[in-house]
Amino acid sequence: MILNKIKRSIFLFCISRICMVYGQEDEIPTPANVAVPRVTTPRAATTELVSCTSTTSPIPIPNNYCLDGSVIKIVTGTTTSPSAGSTKFGKSGLPSGNFFFDMTTTSNEGAIITEGSDSTTGVGYSCNSSGCSLIKPDNKKTYINSKATGLKCAYLECDTSECTCKEAKAKESYYDNTSERVINCSSNRCSLTSVAGYYIDYGVDDLNYLIKCSDNKCTSTEHPGDSSNYKTEFYINAGLDKSTKPIIYFDNAQSSPKFSEISPKDTNGVFLDSDTISGEYYKNVIVCSSTTKCSSVTMESGMYLNADPTASTSSLTIPQLVQCTSTGCKGYTLLDEYDTNANSKNLYFIDGLTSKLIQCIYDSSATKCSLYTNDTAGKYYLDYASESTATTCPENEAVTPTAPSTTPPSNKYKKGFCSLSIISCNKSQICSSHIISTNSQFIDGDSYENILMCATFGEDFFCTSLKAEELSYYYINSGNTGEYPLLFCGVDSTTKKCTEKKASLTGYYMTDNGSTISSDPYKQNYVGYLIHCVSATQCVLSSDLANSGYYVNAGVDNTNLPLIKYDSDAPNIEEVPPAEKESYYIDASSLEYSTYSNLIYCESIKSCASIDPKDGYYYNADGDDENDRIISCSKVGCVINDSVQRCTVDEKVIPLSPGNYCYQRANDSGEDEHDINFVISEFEINSESIDPSNQNITYTSSGSVYHYVTVTLGNFPGITSLTTTLFEITSNSITRVANDGVYIINSKNERVQSISGSIDIGKSYSLYTCSQSTKLCGKIQSCKEGTYFFDEKSGKGYQCSSNEISPIDTAGCYVDSSYVVHKTLTPGVLQCEDNGSCVRYTPTNTYFINAGVDNNTKALIYCASNTCETQVASIGYYRAEFGHSGVIVCTTSTNCKISSLRYNFYLNNGEDKITKSIIVCSKGVNCETKHAYEGYYLIQENNNLLINCKMPSSCEVEEGSTGYYYNAANNYRPSDIETIIRCSPSTYTDSVLCVSEKKNEGFYLSGKGHNILVDCMGSKCKQKVVEDGIFLSAALIQTSVKNVLSQGRDKFSDEEGGDAIVVDRVERVEDNGEMLSKESNVMLKLNEQRLIGRAQSISNEPASTLIICSGGVCNELTAEELNLIPVCTYSNDMCYLDNSKNINNSQNKIITSVFAGDFCTDMNRSTIYFATETIVEYNDVISGVLSTSKTVTKNCIRATSQYSSNLFTVGNSIYQVNNGLIMEVHDKGYYFINIDKNKLVYGHEIKEYNNSNVRLYKCDGISCRIMDKPTSDTYYTDVTKRILKYSVEEGKYSFISKKDNICMFADNTCTPKYDIEENDFCITAEGYIVVAGEKIKSRETGKCYMSTSITENVLAYSYNSVLYLLNSNAAKKVVTNGYYFAENNYYNSAEYKSFNATSSGITLFGCINNSCQVYEPQPDIYYFDMITNYLIQKKDKTWISPSKVGYINVSINPEEVYIYSYTMSNTKELLLTKVNKDGWYYTIDKKMYQCTAKIKSCKEIDDTAYVFTNSNEIYYCVVDSEGEPTECNKRICTVDQIYYIKDRYYKCTNGSYMELIRSKQCDHDEVVVINFPLIYTNSFPIKIYNTISDIAKNNHHVPTQKLSRNSLETIQGVFTNCTYDAYDELANYDQICMQNYVKLNSDNEPDICSVKLLGYTYCTVEDGDDPNKCNPSSAITFKNISKWHHVKIIAAVLILFIAF
Repeated sequence: MILNKIKRSIFLFCISRICMVYGQEDEIPTPANVAVPRVTTPRAATTELVSCTSTTSPIPIPNNYCLDGSVIKIVTGTTTSPSAGSTKFGKSGLPSGNFFFDMTTTSNEGAIITEGSDSTTGVGYSCNSSGCSLIKPDNKKTYINSKATGLKCAYLECDTSECTCKEAKAKESYYDNTSERVINCSSNRCSLTSVAGYYIDYGVDDLNYLIKCSDNKCTSTEHPGDSSNYKTEFYINAGLDKSTKPIIYFDNAQSSPKFSEISPKDTNGVFLDSDTISGEYYKNVIVCSSTTKCSSVTMESGMYLNADPTASTSSLTIPQLVQCTSTGCKGYTLLDEYDTNANSKNLYFIDGLTSKLIQCIYDSSATKCSLYTNDTAGKYYLDYASESTATTCPENEAVTPTAPSTTPPSNKYKKGFCSLSIISCNKSQICSSHIISTNSQFIDGDSYENILMCATFGEDFFCTSLKAEELSYYYINSGNTGEYPLLFCGVDSTTKKCTEKKASLTGYYMTDNGSTISSDPYKQNYVGYLIHCVSATQCVLSSDLANSGYYVNAGVDNTNLPLIKYDSDAPNIEEVPPAEKESYYIDASSLEYSTYSNLIYCESIKSCASIDPKDGYYYNADGDDENDRIISCSKVGCVINDSVQRCTVDEKVIPLSPGNYCYQRANDSGEDEHDINFVISEFEINSESIDPSNQNITYTSSGSVYHYVTVTLGNFPGITSLTTTLFEITSNSITRVANDGVYIINSKNERVQSISGSIDIGKSYSLYTCSQSTKLCGKIQSCKEGTYFFDEKSGKGYQCSSNEISPIDTAGCYVDSSYVVHKTLTPGVLQCEDNGSCVRYTPTNTYFINAGVDNNTKALIYCASNTCETQVASIGYYRAEFGHSGVIVCTTSTNCKISSLRYNFYLNNGEDKITKSIIVCSKGVNCETKHAYEGYYLIQENNNLLINCKMPSSCEVEEGSTGYYYNAANNYRPSDIETIIRCSPSTYTDSVLCVSEKKNEGFYLSGKGHNILVDCMGSKCKQKVVEDGIFLSAALIQTSVKNVLSQGRDKFSDEEGGDAIVVDRVERVEDNGEMLSKESNVMLKLNEQRLIGRAQSISNEPASTLIICSGGVCNELTAEELNLIPVCTYSNDMCYLDNSKNINNSQNKIITSVFAGDFCTDMNRSTIYFATETIVEYNDVISGVLSTSKTVTKNCIRATSQYSSNLFTVGNSIYQVNNGLIMEVHDKGYYFINIDKNKLVYGHEIKEYNNSNVRLYKCDGISCRIMDKPTSDTYYTDVTKRILKYSVEEGKYSFISKKDNICMFADNTCTPKYDIEENDFCITAEGYIVVAGEKIKSRETGKCYMSTSITENVLAYSYNSVLYLLNSNAAKKVVTNGYYFAENNYYNSAEYKSFNATSSGITLFGCINNSCQVYEPQPDIYYFDMITNYLIQKKDKTWISPSKVGYINVSINPEEVYIYSYTMSNTKELLLTKVNKDGWYYTIDKKMYQCTAKIKSCKEIDDTAYVFTNSNEIYYCVVDSEGEPTECNKRICTVDQIYYIKDRYYKCTNGSYMELIRSKQCDHDEVVVINFPLIYTNSFPIKIYNTISDIAKNNHHVPTQKLSRNSLETIQGVFTNCTYDAYDELANYDQICMQNYVKLNSDNEPDICSVKLLGYTYCTVEDGDDPNKCNPSSAITFKNISKWHHVKIIAAVLILFIAF
């Protein structure tokens, strides 16, 4: 629809990135609107267009064109009256270009030419916005015809006299001299271009012009064509046919050289790029990736095949190779002449394009180079590109180059080319060149009959080729890849090639001692230098000459001569046989200082070996009887005795001691027996032969005899103290026995090889146990039952019972008691057959089934390092017998056997189970204990048992539930094949079966936990615990009845390189069941909890689905649920809801919008899109027509790894988007997020934190929220682990230091990396912020504070007197005045229950004016905690809180202690209100305070007094001068009676509270009783005071009212006529009478005032009454009594009553 709106008058047509504009700006007026040649009479050519004002012929013709100054106009009017119309060319806004007009055809002058033949001529004009100018004919220059309608007359050729139409050809280029651009022609039109590059100018007949475009400008230049300087040229073709012929080629060797377009015959070579030539070097070469696509590339090194078509032509001298260096590239010339004696006529180079091998072959006609097609893998070649100019190299003949820009051919040689480098090719036949600087030898890849040798020849080091037949013996194989480190070149010239040989680690190899290698021109001297191999893959040539003497010949297999003898004096070296069998030689290779560590023992004349000799004497097969016949060996080495001690002496008697030897002379027959005699007892020798019956000395001519002898210091090699041990005597050696094992010696002193039945120790047989580590043997007098011995020589095992030993007769494994190390440890175990034949092993970390006599209690043998011992078994599995016999299963503590199961994984019950919890078995029998990884192990394919390792040291077996499990076995596989464990209901049984299968990309819903997913998005799978998110499921959903997880048969190879095993589930289940039954279900130590897998809904076809996790519960969507997920179309981060599938589906709810933070998917459900803004529908249906509705901003992203480092925020939520997932981020910490870039700010530049687009988020593991700017200075450690400070004053963040101070925290102390002085903080490796409580030096430890919770604060008090509210990642400075209680264990804000429960104590911090300090709680003061709002007081070491409401003495902050009202609201809230009235307050802890509001001060009462409190209560407080606590007692009033207190009237209410009489209580007509407390006598109204005075004077009795001890004592009266002054809020009463007041009535009889009767009544004096009772209270007789006397009377009465 959008295209319909585009004007049809213009469109673009592009071919090969060159675009031409076609248009219908104006129809070109021609007589018939068609530009075709007209059959008219030609006329003489006119050189200019007809003038618009011309009145003579030619005159303007209507619909044609005329020239008006510098513009061209259309001619209008009639033929007879033409006129100039509108301007068509030469003005701004009009077409620019070249235009061709007919001025030769009569009656058609001024017609524009759009096509024509080569005979069509005319005049041309070049027009632009500035006007038109005539194209002047000049030397066949070419110009584009801008109005050409096709290829005919597509361009003009303007010669010296006129311009002519020229027909263009498709895919050819021409030069437009007007615009200086290229005319490119397609199949039907031509257009201009200035795309940089080269074009052939086809407008020149000779094709010797080349167009070059650069910087939007082109030039056409003629090639000079110098035939004397022969060369070829190549350029990248920029023309239209570059897709088929990408190269422009020029060969000046042709008779008429011209440019042509070519395509390379292949991609093996390069062309020298003539565009980049400078001097004799080319900067670039042209490389072709195909025969149709080439590019210019800078090469700074390498050799290349020259793709020049003439390079392989024998008649020309174009070099076949191109060599590139840092200077540039040029041809590399090879000489076509070679010496007939050359070892090789083939030359080798590395191709710089492919790293393949280039071979240049010489034949009789020429040398030809090409890529070598034969196998080069693992082969070596001389690098002919790295020539050595050494003077010692065979003579080079200098040759002059035959062509310029080539290297001189200096590689002619006589014997062999000399190179500095060797080419090696890998198994992929990729080759590389290596400069060789050490002696090396390679088999020549050119010919196996050659050896490439690199060495110092004379004074120069280089590599060259030698014939193998000229070499001999052994060389190091420098081309060894591991298996064959040696080259053997035979022993003479009959061997035509050297062969690779495996290495022997015993002995030495002869080097080449032939004449060829040691003479000219090589002069290599190898005589005396031996090769020895340090491993199976590495051999080395000795750097020093060998020692004279004998060496074991490692090359004996090739010559059957087991010894190498070297004589340094000659010098001479040769292979020799031993003199005789069972002979000894000094091993010359073991010389250390003055002794030899080894001997050579030749068992036969074809077999010799180097041995570590035992202490003793040996017969030297290379010595003579006088001087060097005997070799003495000890732990310090072997030496040849300077003189031989013979058994007879000519001089004097010589005493011999036990341990000495003597050498026997030749016997009478003349045969030399060379027996060595061993002295076992002290005796003397002389000139007489020793009697054979002499028991002091022994020898043997054959075999061995043994003697248990005590030897003193210095009498036997190696014995340094008195020693008793066993010695072995042979005809040519006497040695200490130092083998591990048992020796059974018979009465003939011979070792018994075997016994039948049992023998008694100590009778006819002697038993010795020997140790190699101690070199001692001990004689066994008796042995305990259950010990087992091993005869190492015979391979027999023996068991001991009492004092008898007998062959082991029960097959099995036993601890070897005869092999002891470190005095007590027995590292050997015997594996024996029932005939007593045994093999000793010294295993580690393995178990055996114990066959010994204690197997009824200790069923196993466990071997660790240096010891094997029997062990009590427990139920479980153990690694069996070196790990090659599967596992041992113990079903009870005494019932163990080799398991018949062939599982892949077992729970390890062995000693190393803590560090290696898993037994891993290959093919069921090769088992190792291994470190466990978190995850699951499938014990066997098609089984339902899994090993769940929650941590490496905690694993347990459980049954699999339907679902997927992370396969922890992936960690043991070196390959990239990742598998997943899939558990599903069996199609044959009711159980669940599990298999491992290759993972799909996506997430799997685990069968273990509701919030556990297996993440397989990358190359490796891993378990993921999630809370909230959307995940692309790796599983597919189907509608098949069969469960998606059950596919019948499964195939997966767990062995690297092994064959896959296909197993049928039915058989496997039956087999497993039988095995488990046999082993008492050992694997089934399961938890009771069984996880129920969620049933999966399936769609008809396998399709992707989603996993949705919310609140830690994950569910895989069914097909029905998946249909409710919105579908989106996506393009360039813009999404639109696509409900097209749901328009006619009434069952599906139409979703019309998706809000930011939500998601949608593509139609296949294989891609998730995250909504960054609201997503709406793309299509709206209006009257049945789809109309477009677009959003104007990007609103979504595709969930890919592209956004893995981004964090997207929507409100308080943070989202992470990655491959196949959208996950809400809750991980604990502070996140600085740039919401514009959706990036987490990392701690590099502080300006990034202060960016206006950055928001701070706090996440607590459950949710996140945007943080407001803090109200006080706050320090943060964000998730990037940087410490930042937010300054309230500056309103911005800053780093507290250039480098954050890392510290370790433990037990309220920390150890910082740097000094803590300037600031209070350091940070742990986990990113927790730490506050220092004191100054701490680097690497020292001091008091610190830290929290591990981001939601709970601790109170951290720094050494700078600053208190911080500290969570795990933020420290907010406390600036609010007040108190803060901290519990001293972790310094959390103290909870009420911890005040008296904690043993660590409570600290009280008080803050005022931004400064805090520690306070000691004072008694009788409640402190208000600003965090918890607790009121707490420390009283007698106990913390208490208010027990009831009332007034309390409170300190809110350190500057104030005041009385507060502690009350409860209607909503049951406890309220604390500061009192605002002066007066007295009685607190709930029974203290009385007087407060002055103006100065905000309250003072405890300090003198005994009555107090009327502000709560309208009356207390009597007694202050003790001796320091006892003040006591205050409340005075009680009579409820509903009125009291006059301090000028006001109060009514007594419940609780003895005085309620001020208000207007509503003031009844004018009511008669009331008013009490006047005696304590306020001084404030009585004067009238009342006078009345009381009258009663006291005249009646001698003041009647008072006091109901109890704590009651107020009052004088009562009767009053009425209450009036209320609203202004002063005062009530007043008229007095009727005061109690007992007497007046005379009208009858002059006394009436007395009765409170009870509320008035007067007749007064009578009863018995006991005061006689003055009825005297008129105002009698005259008392008038003269002074006022002061009245007061004293009243005061006396008051004191009397108060006292009681």
